[in-house]
Amino acid sequence: MTRLESLRDADTLNKFANLLGYKPKSLTFILYKIPENKKYFEFSIPKKNGTQRIIKAPTDKLKKLQRHLANLLNDCYEEINRTQYKGKKISHGFVRNCSIITNAANHKNKRYVFNIDLQEFFPSINFGRVLGFFNKNNHFQLNPRISTIIAQISCHKNELPQGSPCSPIISNLIGHILDIRLVNLAKLTKCTYSRYADDLTYSTSKKDFPQQIAVMKNSNEWTVGKSLMKEIKRANFFINPEKISMQYKISRQITTGLVVNKKINVKREYYKIARSMCHELFRNDKFYFNKKISIQNGIEEDKGKILKEYGSLYQLESILGFIKHVNTPKDTRDLIERQYKPKGITKLIREFLFYKHFFALKKPLIVCEGKTDIIYIKSALRALSSNYTELVNKHDKKIEFNFKFLNISKHFQDIFEMPTGTSGLKLLINIYNKYMNLYKGNGKKYPVIMIVDNDEGSKEIKSILKARLKLSSISPNDYYNVTENLYIVFVSEKDGFEIEDLFDDKTLKTNLDGKTLSRNKDINPETEYGKHIFAEKVIKANKRNIDFSGFEPLFDKISFVMENYSSNH
Repeated sequence: MTRLESLRDADTLNKFANLLGYKPKSLTFILYKIPENKKYFEFSIPKKNGTQRIIKAPTDKLKKLQRHLANLLNDCYEEINRTQYKGKKISHGFVRNCSIITNAANHKNKRYVFNIDLQEFFPSINFGRVLGFFNKNNHFQLNPRISTIIAQISCHKNELPQGSPCSPIISNLIGHILDIRLVNLAKLTKCTYSRYADDLTYSTSKKDFPQQIAVMKNSNEWTVGKSLMKEIKRANFFINPEKISMQYKISRQITTGLVVNKKINVKREYYKIARSMCHELFRNDKFYFNKKISIQNGIEEDKGKILKEYGSLYQLESILGFIKHVNTPKDTRDLIERQYKPKGITKLIREFLFYKHFFALKKPLIVCEGKTDIIYIKSALRALSSNYTELVNKHDKKIEFNFKFLNISKHFQDIFEMPTGTSGLKLLINIYNKYMNLYKGNGKKYPVIMIVDNDEGSKEIKSILKARLKLSSISPNDYYNVTENLYIVFVSEKDGFEIEDLFDDKTLKTNLDGKTLSRNKDINPETEYGKHIFAEKVIKANKRNIDFSGFEPLFDKISFVMENYSSNH
């Protein structure tokens, strides 16, 4: 039975509660025992035009319930869309796998782009509309008792509140009736239609824009056409007269905040602001978000002043990630040139990531060749914590490391076009100075320590060390300050030595379901398991019973680097 079929089948509160993953008593308590004035708290946030948007946020218990309802209704919405409309998306707001990007893509490279907004989109959907929809809609036709409960969960003061997790999906379900009518109007007039929440967009490359949808009042002003107006009113929605715009191909065309002329892109000024924030951060270790306010502290004389607020690294990283997600120009240059001479947003993100991970450190940083190395080191340090109090803090049974590991995620590798293993570390070493010289703030407070195997793959790194430090030979028993706060530490002085060789023979020969460890890239799955399985199912799973004494020389070198760097900076 599908989720939609289960919802239709629910004819009692008990069945509906079970469908939501709740006990009937818990659902009843939230609905009927918590007073209405205790279910929400209200606050306001400023809009771009200087007015305030009222947010009605549900309390934690109600919010959790609304999330469960939203998940159920989203599953039903996807089922309806998949079976009835063959997966074609009309609405792109609050829909899984959709975004402002998928919405804007519908209107790329068109002669005309016409945008309107629906007024008070959530508040215009009241208790009666929610109840009536779930009672009568052909896809649902729920038991009236269940429809009433859904309306009680989702509505507050006779409207869908801004801030409720289930307001978006319910507005999409009710708005879908409008979407079907407006799609039919688009087909009739040979236009493209899409909706993102309360933003409606029509576009076409016809010589003249259809008057059923929009009519030119004068050279600078358009109004909504009679047919479109009729359908919107018929669906019980209202147009915001202040947000009606026609955009032509010869000028910049915007849909849901994105430029759609020839390709999907962010506004040029958005990118410039992000770049300015980065450069300010690189110079001063901080940057501002600027926000206009209409009246500050109720004083009329303060109208129009700028309220400056410091931004966070998380906020800036989100902005940069969004820009790259919207549009990354194809770079056809060869790999080496892309690695060492990035362009555009990729270049800016690299500069930011280097600042975040290597310059503005709040703890020493350890960089390993792979994720398995991190598991080995964490497990070993937990076992040897009493011997390395400079590396580990122990609070009761909890362990806190006095350093952090670099998470070389897929995103990080993609941005730097970074290969795995020692080749990736070599790239970081080669570009380290180039990026660190960009930053003028108060950074480099802690060392960055690269841990390198003393095997065949480390030859290139040893060559770099010889050239940089003007040495005739490299002793892996030592540590090396390559440049700035960057250090190299080898796992052992023995040639051909990998980090796995720090374990004793008994551990390395551990048998798992008749299989033994292979350190090769290609393994025989019938008789062998790889390093990842070894790290997870042998080392991590049995860390209390493994002899980690082989790691002590490595930890001694790491401790010495940290102590030496701290005493000299």
